[in-house]
Amino acid sequence: MADEGRLVAAPERRSERRAGRWQSATQDDGQILLLALGYTLIAFALVAVAVDATAVHLARTQLLDAADAAALDAADAVDQGSIYTGGLGQEVPLSDAAVRDQAATYLSTYQAPSRLSGIGLTGATGSPDGAVAVVELTGTVRLPIASPVVAAFAGGISVTVRSTARAELGP
Repeated sequence: MADEGRLVAAPERRSERRAGRWQSATQDDGQILLLALGYTLIAFALVAVAVDATAVHLARTQLLDAADAAALDAADAVDQGSIYTGGLGQEVPLSDAAVRDQAATYLSTYQAPSRLSGIGLTGATGSPDGAVAVVELTGTVRLPIASPVVAAFAGGISVTVRSTARAELGP
């Protein structure tokens, strides 16, 4: 009872050298390897997500470029019936059918990027007011890394873009 008011230190765990090897008293050998492996897998997953997200963004930009070009081409698709009956005003008269036909003609010559497939016009393509050409395209993006996983569940990433154009007649 002589230790009654004093703090007694806990015995230290010491590593011992046995048979030419250092032995840890806690037996945590190899744990850092599992931690490093886990962090490596997380880093790979983050890189894969970043690469695939960038691929979707680039494919969307390329599809938007195609929609812009198709809309500009379709804005010049004159509705011949309107010209012969009403003449020309400040803008080129357009019809839904003329815009769709001209956009489809442009898309038939369009060289799609390798990651985009199934590019086509949607039902929103046309001319809502007879003066503006609206082209809406949809396509499927093939991802560079997670393509097999996404294809198994969703068939790919679908991207839809819309572009408008107006052709005005100068004085």
